[in-house]
Amino acid sequence: MLDQKLFGFIASAIGAGVKSRRYGAITTGWKRVAISKYVGMGSLVLATPLLRAIRERLKATVALVTLKQHEELAYMLGFDKCFTLDVSSLTAAIKSSLALILSLRRWSPEAFFELEFFSNAAALIAFLSGAGVRVGFHHAQSPRGRLLTHIVPFTPRHTCQLFLAQAWAVGIETNLNEPLIRPSYQLGKVSENVLKLPRPFVVVNPNAGEMALQRRWLGERFCELILRLLDAYPNMHICVIGAPKEVSYVKSVLAGIEEHERVHNLAGKLNLHELCMLLDEALLVVTNDSGPMHIAAALGTPCIAIFGPESPAHYAPIGAQHRIIYKALPCSPCLNPYDGKMFACPFGIACMRLISVDEVFCEVASLIEGNDTQANTK
Repeated sequence: MLDQKLFGFIASAIGAGVKSRRYGAITTGWKRVAISKYVGMGSLVLATPLLRAIRERLKATVALVTLKQHEELAYMLGFDKCFTLDVSSLTAAIKSSLALILSLRRWSPEAFFELEFFSNAAALIAFLSGAGVRVGFHHAQSPRGRLLTHIVPFTPRHTCQLFLAQAWAVGIETNLNEPLIRPSYQLGKVSENVLKLPRPFVVVNPNAGEMALQRRWLGERFCELILRLLDAYPNMHICVIGAPKEVSYVKSVLAGIEEHERVHNLAGKLNLHELCMLLDEALLVVTNDSGPMHIAAALGTPCIAIFGPESPAHYAPIGAQHRIIYKALPCSPCLNPYDGKMFACPFGIACMRLISVDEVFCEVASLIEGNDTQANTK
C-alpha cells in the first residue's frame, strides 16, 4: 500500500518531467551494470542466468542491489559487488536508502536492470542511481514506467526467462535456457554437527517465506508424510529446515515426532553455507514454493515441489529432474504481481488442501526407488 500510494505519487511527479522512453536495442559497451532484486532469496537464484548473460556477453562488472540479509548469498552466486538496503526498521530504511543511492551514484552504473515486478520504490532507486539505461517491468496502470528507459511486459513465461527478457530488450544476446549459477558454499563454514549428519537423508521444507504463507501445504500433512517415509525406508533420515522466524512453526509441524531418532529438526540452526551443503547432499527435497527450493535446483538436487496459489509456470524449480504437484484449479493461480500478491482466498486455500499425503508420498517414493532415471542426474 505504501509503495502504491506514497512511492507511486513520487514516481508520477518525477516521471512527469522525464523524457519519453526508448525502445529496441542499443549499444551495449557497458563496464558497470547493476541488477536490483530486493525480495525473495529464490528470486536471486533465478536472476543468475541474467547475471551470466551480462557477464559473458559484455565482460562487465555486475553489482547486485538487494536487501542486507541477501548480501552473503549475492557473493555466493557470483555477483562482483553488492549494494544493500536495510529495512529492519523505518529509521534504518530511510538512512540506508539515502546511503544506497549515494553509493550507487558514486559507482556510476551505465545500465540498471530492475527486476522487481511493478515496485515504484525500486524504480525510483534505479532512476536515482544515475544509470543512463534503466530496464524494468511495467504495466499500463503503473507510474513507474516513466522512470525507466526500456520497459518489458509481465508475460506467462518462467521468471528466469522474464529476467532474461530485460537483457534481450536492450540488444544483449540471450539464451532463454541459460542455466542457473550454482551457489559456491564453503565447507570450512559448515559445523561438524552438520557435516556428520547420518546419510542418506531427505530434506523437508514445510515453510514458504513470509511474503505468502498461503503457499504452505498443511503442516499436519507434512508430519504424516514424514511418518510414512520413516516407516517405508528404515535407513532414511529426515532433515527439516526453516529460518529463525520459522522455528515455532516447524516445531508445531513436528509435534509428536521431533524426538524420533531419524528426524533432525534444523530450523533456525543453519547458516547459509550449511543450508547449501545440506541441500546439495540431500537425496531429494520435499518443499513448498520457496527460496530453498530454488537453491536446491541450482545445486542439482531433485525437488518434489508443492504449488497452489502461485503458478509453476512462473516459479517451478529449473531442471527436468523435479516433480511438480499442482492442482491448477479454476481459481489458480491467485497470487500475482498485479495486486502485490495480496489476494485473500475465499475458498479456504483449496489448491493446497486437495493435495493428499498419498500423492506426495508416491512422488517421493518414485524418486527414491529410482523409477525415474532423471532422479540420479545430480
